[in-house]
Amino acid sequence: MKPSKELFFLAADIFTDLWNAKRETAKQEAEHIRRDIIMIERKTEQFFDRITETDSETLITAYEKKIRKLEEEKIILDEKIAKCGRPLHSFDETYRTAFTFPSNPQKLWSSDRLEHKRTVLKLAFSEPLQYCKKRGYRTSQKSLPFTLLEESGMGKYDMVPTPRIELWTF
Repeated sequence: MKPSKELFFLAADIFTDLWNAKRETAKQEAEHIRRDIIMIERKTEQFFDRITETDSETLITAYEKKIRKLEEEKIILDEKIAKCGRPLHSFDETYRTAFTFPSNPQKLWSSDRLEHKRTVLKLAFSEPLQYCKKRGYRTSQKSLPFTLLEESGMGKYDMVPTPRIELWTF
């Protein structure tokens, strides 16, 4: 069940690229939110200018309501920008265990702790192991990550064999 090193490093590179793309998207989203905050600040200033220029109490209260709504929107956007683009942990901290286990499940299985063995069984197989009184343990289906790693490493590809390619005739 252990994948080849090349396949493992390829998967790690793919996940690293996805992680970096997600971070870049988050940075772009944060920049978009910053632009929205600037627009809200400009609108707020415009309403303040209108308040100073008008004498009507109804207009002043309407402008004050608009300013309150804009300030609430700005607070929400400030909270979004604080969360945006900052992962809670680094890539290595987040995916260390996820990559360590498939690279060598035997390492966790050889542990003396029963919890580790149960974890291996849950992560390696898609269903619980079945036991038959006459034949013993039955072969269970592997979980999706191990199935994909096995299939990509075995070369189960349906491609045209090279000596059978024929040229078109007109």
